Amino acid sequence: PDFTDMIPADGGKPRGIRCFMERHGFTREQTMAFGDGGNDMAMLRFAGIGVAMGNANDEVKASADYVTDDVDHDGIMNALRHFGVI
Repeated sequence: PDFTDMIPADGGKPRGIRCFMERHGFTREQTMAFGDGGNDMAMLRFAGIGVAMGNANDEVKASADYVTDDVDHDGIMNALRHFGVI
């Protein structure tokens, strides 16, 4: 249940999304992130739409805007369909 991530002080998944946005001209509202672990919670809160996978724990799910199925049950595809991306 415990984990540790080692990242630069100015790094992290939200920082990576921000760098991608700036480089490619996207707004935060145009981003979607998927995650299932405690190390994904900040990213899920940062993204325009944060999607927790069905196998995530309750704390991760609470950090997301939407909870989809687990990866073995097409969770990413189902979320993309739900939001009209595909």
